[in-house]
Amino acid sequence: MLARVDRGRLVMIPFAVAVLLLDVAEMPRHTAGGSITVLRWLGIAGSAAYYTLLIWSYLRRRPPVAVSGSRTGNACAVVGTIIPFVFPLLNGTQPGPGRQLAADSLVAAGLAWSVWAIRFLGPNFSVLPQARGVASRGPYRWLRHPLYAGEIVAALGLAVAAWSPAAAVLWVALCAFQAYRAVREEQVLLLAVPGYRAYRARTAALLPGIF
Repeated sequence: MLARVDRGRLVMIPFAVAVLLLDVAEMPRHTAGGSITVLRWLGIAGSAAYYTLLIWSYLRRRPPVAVSGSRTGNACAVVGTIIPFVFPLLNGTQPGPGRQLAADSLVAAGLAWSVWAIRFLGPNFSVLPQARGVASRGPYRWLRHPLYAGEIVAALGLAVAAWSPAAAVLWVALCAFQAYRAVREEQVLLLAVPGYRAYRARTAALLPGIF
């Protein structure tokens, strides 16, 4: 019998490769020095590292032991993945040095945290709500969804850079999508993964002490 095709792998690996190539092509433009330029370079390097690890995770991952049947959960996962790429299209006023510094700092910090999270999530990574196992090392010692937390912080940096009402609304929507994704994922994990209930009881979801 032929092995089941991993459709997520077929979609996400080419997508990640395309973003990674764009990040690599962008790096030489930000080597002149200065705090803003360095932070911008760190953000691009963080994005490149994130998508490199994403490719590595998809290549190594096993078939899921359970998947969510929620169409809304799957739709929120896809939309939540796409939203960060929309922020650069919503530019309002041109950012001054202070706002640009804040934006680049948030992007760099959020991506650094996301890279740390995906490093320990490894082959359990999935865009759609699925169960493969429980990551409990690295930032997963304290948070159940540190990857979403990092993505929210990085997206806040993009929203600050855009500085428009549409960007603010989109960031709030992203937070809602990520929270809903977390709920759907946990429903699958609670049913399919022994020990997840105990892990859930001793960790926070997105912020320590909250949810």
